Amino acid sequence: MSLLGLLQSGKYVTQCHMCRGSDLFLVLDLGHHPPSDAFLKPGQLLDQEVNYPLRLVSCKRCGLLQIDYVIHPEILFQRDYPYESSTTKTGREHYYSMAEDIYSNYSVPKGSLAIDIGSNVGVLLQGFKNLGYKVLGVDPSETAGQKAIDNGIDTIVDFFNEEVADKIHQKYGSAKVITATNCFGHIFELDSTVRGMARLLSKNGVIAVESPYALDLINNLEYDTIYHEHICYLSVKPMKDYLKRFGLELFDVKKLPIHGGSMRYYIGFKGKHRIKNSVNVCLADEEKNLYSEKKLKNFASKVKNQRMVLLDLIMNLKKQGKTIVGISAPAKGNTLLNYCKLDANYLDFLTEKTQIKIGRYSPGMHIPVYSDDHLLKKKPDYALILAWNFADEIMKNLSEFKKQGGKFIIPIPTPKII
Repeated sequence: MSLLGLLQSGKYVTQCHMCRGSDLFLVLDLGHHPPSDAFLKPGQLLDQEVNYPLRLVSCKRCGLLQIDYVIHPEILFQRDYPYESSTTKTGREHYYSMAEDIYSNYSVPKGSLAIDIGSNVGVLLQGFKNLGYKVLGVDPSETAGQKAIDNGIDTIVDFFNEEVADKIHQKYGSAKVITATNCFGHIFELDSTVRGMARLLSKNGVIAVESPYALDLINNLEYDTIYHEHICYLSVKPMKDYLKRFGLELFDVKKLPIHGGSMRYYIGFKGKHRIKNSVNVCLADEEKNLYSEKKLKNFASKVKNQRMVLLDLIMNLKKQGKTIVGISAPAKGNTLLNYCKLDANYLDFLTEKTQIKIGRYSPGMHIPVYSDDHLLKKKPDYALILAWNFADEIMKNLSEFKKQGGKFIIPIPTPKII
């Protein structure tokens, strides 16, 4: 990459992503990292790998947690993006249940248009399609978008904003349902995205935004969910205040266990839906447990301690001559690996179900990625589960490894051997 390209690839942020407040408090500095999904092909190992600052900050005005250095989205999402939302059975069932939930609880008739922003390979939209909805996806990844199209899900390969929304409205009309799962916190030009949502939404329609919950991140020490694709970490208070600017209203929230704890935000035009008590309950909980500098500093201290405990565990096992590998290669895993400096000297290899990652190397630490079959072939002593949020499913799928005498390590919140 040229010097000009490096200068244009990212920038520091000095304002809150939502309220534009300029008083940002540094919570946690994780050092410099490459993009977490930038898995390398063998021929790229000797190329220059760019690392960017990765720091979590908190807005003193509205409480939003965000990172203070953003990378250009075309670097993160359009160039060979390797994430697929259909990898786990747990994930597929979750998305199908989300479609069912909206159908059952918000009186959205069959035949209505459902639009998913950041639709990836179209799993959620397949759930809506199964229920009899017309569906449309919008996703910037050419790889994921084409796979969705091949699976029969109409998809626009582009970043969603108000201009794209106008084009969609001209061709398809208004949408009764607009969803955005695990992408709302990825968007730097968020104002344009929300204005686009408002333009597309029918008068009584429902927007459902789902994202890992900031309070769970802090309470459960989920620091590995901090990476450059995740610009901000959502909670109810900043979301509620932010949406008012667009004539929208947060009328319901629902806590969910997926991804180590997520929150689903139900949004509509002001006055069109009864505001449920769930919103005030979560607001009160956040005021007590999320927005104090003391609690955030305590979180940072615990993260540093977790790194020491995990490194001590792995180093002691290596001193005993034990072999250790990594199970799964999610983006979050690369935050943990790079922060803890766990390279191929500690983990012999990583295994994956996602074909697009197999045969590549993890960003930063350059650990080779093999299929899950490699685990049973090589029979290591220990396997560190990097996708710990799917640990139960992973251990069940790899029960043969345990039968062979292998043991699992779950790193978050406190490293433990199973």
